[in-house]
Amino acid sequence: MTTKFLSKDIWPEITKTVRNNKKPCFVAVAYFGAGSSSRLPLSMDSRLVVNASEGAVKSGQTCPKDLLKLIQRGVMVYSVPNLHAKVFIVGRMAYIGSNNVSNNSASMLMEAAIRTTDSSVVSSARKFVSDLCLDELTPEFLKQLDKLYQPPKIPGGNNTKGEMKGTSRRPELTRYLLAQLVLGDWSPREQELHDAGLPQAKKHRKHPRSWIMDDFPWYGKCPYVKGDSVFQVIDEGDGNVFVTNPGKVIHVMPKEQIGNKVVSFVYIERPERRRRRINTLAKAIGCKEKKLRRKGLIRDRSIVQKLLNTWAATL
Repeated sequence: MTTKFLSKDIWPEITKTVRNNKKPCFVAVAYFGAGSSSRLPLSMDSRLVVNASEGAVKSGQTCPKDLLKLIQRGVMVYSVPNLHAKVFIVGRMAYIGSNNVSNNSASMLMEAAIRTTDSSVVSSARKFVSDLCLDELTPEFLKQLDKLYQPPKIPGGNNTKGEMKGTSRRPELTRYLLAQLVLGDWSPREQELHDAGLPQAKKHRKHPRSWIMDDFPWYGKCPYVKGDSVFQVIDEGDGNVFVTNPGKVIHVMPKEQIGNKVVSFVYIERPERRRRRINTLAKAIGCKEKKLRRKGLIRDRSIVQKLLNTWAATL
């Protein structure tokens, strides 16, 4: 076990260490600027958590194009808008310090970091990053987000592209929906329909080892499509109503008429996280419980962000 304080040449060392490492890395770093995909050449199946909020992109602190380059290499990228940590796990080594992934950090700012091979610290740091892997960014979303990107302003100078004043362009954000569900028994035909959709759903799983797969029947016109993120609100009876962390829709079994009902099955994949009671969750995020008892699209983006932050902050 070794632990060392670093104050010079931090980025050359991290870049070299990451490049020579062939196993997946786990990184949580607030900002990921232009050129960062070369400065942090993560290998396939690595996890990267950044602040890819609209504000971070508009200010040039996070560059969607560089995140897209990593996704094309097989890296899974997530966003946590209130992220401020700088944690890099490379193999059996962890770097924890002040440095974002940016030109400023590499060439202008005075940074410091701790490099350690302490197994308990490395393990805890890896879990910290893994627990933040909730809101995965897709290539389609990053291409839309890139429309908002502006290069950072040079101190004492002008933005090289000029400011986008009064713009009304916004990315097409990932849809987050609520599914109001009640525990109950399925008919033999419903069970048959569910089982028929399982093989296809399993083919679309992105995280078969680390995430769990849920599914539920939907009666009537199904509002869920592949790529949506769904919070399940499950009424188990006797006043016990729980909300799960969001899962990605990976497959929707086409609707079928069963008796006088039209039924579809929705299959989702999500990290295994502790469910929250709906009343305590509503109180924690500062909204009325009835807002979490609605079905369909959550139009209030502030509620979406508070829900995501709740699971990211309480793990």
